[in-house]
Amino acid sequence: MENKVLDRVVMQRKELILKGIVYVVSIILFFMTLYPFLSLLADYSGFTIKNPANVFKVLPKRWKEFVRFFQSRIALSYVNSMIVTISSTILNVYFSALTAHAVVNYRWRGRKIFSNFVLAMMMIPTSIASSGFITMVYRFHLQSTLSMLIFPAIATPISVVFMRMYLESAFSMELIYSARVDGAGEIRIFHQIVLPIMKPAIATQAIFAMAQSWNDLLRPMILLLDDKKKTMPVALLMNNALGQSDLPVIILTIPLIIAYLLLARHIVEGVQLGSVKM
Repeated sequence: MENKVLDRVVMQRKELILKGIVYVVSIILFFMTLYPFLSLLADYSGFTIKNPANVFKVLPKRWKEFVRFFQSRIALSYVNSMIVTISSTILNVYFSALTAHAVVNYRWRGRKIFSNFVLAMMMIPTSIASSGFITMVYRFHLQSTLSMLIFPAIATPISVVFMRMYLESAFSMELIYSARVDGAGEIRIFHQIVLPIMKPAIATQAIFAMAQSWNDLLRPMILLLDDKKKTMPVALLMNNALGQSDLPVIILTIPLIIAYLLLARHIVEGVQLGSVKM
């Protein structure tokens, strides 16, 4: 009995030490990730440890800059980025889920060939694919249109692979069979059964798609020649080159933070649901 008690004490100590290490590493990584943004906020607001009251002098001036920002031309680039990001994210998530549903839940000729083709497309470097796309856009005189930044999001191999992997692990064909017996059509099955089940994967992919589209600099800088069609990263680069305010940098991060806070709940729910099934 004494040996068992000692073993339990040793195990508890090891667990406490392991938890302590995990917490310490997590806290360090958290501050390393958050520090650049907090440092930017502190510099912009005038906050210092020696003189924290300086914030009340600086912030009223910053508020005037905030108002002037939305009255300036650069605010139009903010709207352009919102249009491109929201549209491309919706198209990316929807068509990736639809393609994954067709690959996993249907049996058709060429299904394996198509799956292998999608995997092979992931091996192509982004720079090569982008250069070919940019050449095509200029050949057909489609530059300076926001649609050329939106529609390419439909065909993203890595999104299809991610959705397919989630469906293979979390979906059961019995649900489709039952829905068909009840008279549901294929379109209704996808929208009312498959999509709700894929909510955690959709939320995760939406975060990645939004971050990629919102922070994209190369393609907008090359394709958007009209100043009225510039997106926020391009306008921000020009703004920094002129040595102007850091306010656009702060505003640039706000939509991604809000999107993560809204979608993170669905990711956690999916993880909890998977643990209950296990």
